[in-house]
Amino acid sequence: MAKKTSSRTRAARQRRQRQRRQSRSALLIAAIIIVAVVAFAVFVVANQPVDAHIPDDLSAAYDGIPRSYSRDGYPQLGDTEAPVTVEEYASFACPGCQQFHEDSLESLLERVRAGQALFTYVPMQTGNVPNAQGAARAALCAGQQGMFWEMHDLLFDWQTRYGNTAFSQSRLLAGVEGLGMRESLFTGCFNSSAITVTLNAALNEDVSTTPTLRVNGVTLEAEQGLPPTATILQAIDDATPDDWGLPSAPPAIEPAEAPTTIPTEAPAEPTAAEAEQADEASSEPPAAETGVAEEATPAPEG
Repeated sequence: MAKKTSSRTRAARQRRQRQRRQSRSALLIAAIIIVAVVAFAVFVVANQPVDAHIPDDLSAAYDGIPRSYSRDGYPQLGDTEAPVTVEEYASFACPGCQQFHEDSLESLLERVRAGQALFTYVPMQTGNVPNAQGAARAALCAGQQGMFWEMHDLLFDWQTRYGNTAFSQSRLLAGVEGLGMRESLFTGCFNSSAITVTLNAALNEDVSTTPTLRVNGVTLEAEQGLPPTATILQAIDDATPDDWGLPSAPPAIEPAEAPTTIPTEAPAEPTAAEAEQADEASSEPPAAETGVAEEATPAPEG
């Protein structure tokens, strides 16, 4: 009787063990299926065409304005010898920076185009839109192909258009394609040390908030955010020298020095006919002079 009980106990234990193994196998299979489904969904989403709106003629706002870079690699617009410098410390993920772009940049560019101001964009990484650093890197790498300012405008457009997904990697790459850039050059630049150096230089700037605007090194203060456009333009005009834009006096024209000697031409050699005529004239007796009274010889006194 004890043997039968022991056999039934072992059988029940083995049955429970088989059930546990089957349950674990079922859970493992379910987990594998879930992971596979999620991975497939991510793959599909990542490879779907992403909406990347490209506004028309992004270059038009910058036609005729010289483009350059500061020593730290910050993009610049305008004459590097302009009398006024304007620096904007901004992030593509910062709503206030997007507002400055919409409200004031066009008017400021009038001063830049006239040669009155040199405008510098310092790329920060503030703001509440994810991947602010990726957006800054994308703009700087677009600049490597001569299109920083086009990407600059595009990213600010996307900030309001797409919100939290504005700067996804797939959208950034779609922007590269939409602007006609070479993707191989862009991706090679994106994680390069040169871009990191520029971004680190910007992080070390003495700026606490974005956007911050400086005119000739002086920060423009406002109660909330940036001052209005009129105040910005007035600050530029106040920093401009009084004689800027006035025509310079024409250079004095010095009188030419008179020559110390007057050049003379050597007499021309006489021709053969002229020589012959001269010989004949010298051989003829001189003609008698007429009309000249000879002096009278006084008569002796008697």
